[in-house]
Amino acid sequence: MYDAPHVVTWELTRACQLHCRHCRAQARVNRDTDELTVSEISQVMNDLAQFEWPPIIVFTGGDPLERPDLPAILSAARARGLRTAVAPSVTPRLTAERISEWKELGVSSVALSLDGATEAVHDGFRGAQGIFRRTLEMARAVVDSGLRLQINSSVAKSTAVELEPLGDLVKVLKVSSWEIFFVVPTGRAAMIAEALEAEQIERHLTFIAKYAQSAAFRVTVVAAPQYQRVVEQTTEVTARPMFREGRGVIFIDRRGLVFPSGYLPVVAGNLRRTSFSEIYQESPTLRSLRDPNQFSGRCGTCQWSRTCGGSRARAFAVTGDMLQSDPGCILAVG
Repeated sequence: MYDAPHVVTWELTRACQLHCRHCRAQARVNRDTDELTVSEISQVMNDLAQFEWPPIIVFTGGDPLERPDLPAILSAARARGLRTAVAPSVTPRLTAERISEWKELGVSSVALSLDGATEAVHDGFRGAQGIFRRTLEMARAVVDSGLRLQINSSVAKSTAVELEPLGDLVKVLKVSSWEIFFVVPTGRAAMIAEALEAEQIERHLTFIAKYAQSAAFRVTVVAAPQYQRVVEQTTEVTARPMFREGRGVIFIDRRGLVFPSGYLPVVAGNLRRTSFSEIYQESPTLRSLRDPNQFSGRCGTCQWSRTCGGSRARAFAVTGDMLQSDPGCILAVG
């Protein structure tokens, strides 16, 4: 099931004009000089296209709009029949015209971040004023263009209070999906202690599980794989294994380094030396993450280990061991 990735998140650059409180990348104003070139990116795409079921590629950053060659990258993906999504930052670079251009270049969806139901919470979290209103404007532009709209929301100490009203707002935006990310204490989030405790995560997961039952769109959770346990316990819907770090999802950074996820800074390989397919299928790091028998502590003995497996990123951020118990789960800390 995990011999091929389902989603490849690709950090094209770390450059970004925002200063978000939780930023994994600790984004900076200027681009690095060692980013993968369009030619190098195209070679990796050749490999991705060879999978029986090629993954969807989510181009992110930083802000992918900081790369003037983004249209060429999207064209290269379309030429290889790869599905693509773009997750831009909401800055003046993002316009309705740019979104329409992406539609012409074969992009299937656009993911915009919305972390609060009010300007005060969202703009405070994103480190700039006016972003909330601008995000709603761009969300309408995405829908008007005919592209699918995904809203990405970060649940942290400074945003969690608005999760439920945010759910109401998402319902009126005509989204195709709502992806809810529980902040991992890495990057800037580690420095300002934005991550929630296990009991808080459990409470919000219970709300999400109930909310998803009546939502007319897909609701997914990131960095809290115990969500499937909560779903089964809350709604009696049978739990199913979740994609997580190195198991169906993978992250490529701007230099071609491959990581299990953007929040788990353990290098699995280097695309300037090794093909993507070889890294994904043979990397000892990734293989260990797919084997629940290698997990330590409560995650190693839990009845949900194969369905959930815990957040390996959170385990690493807190304990320094990616195979340890997930401190964000009440079963692991109780």
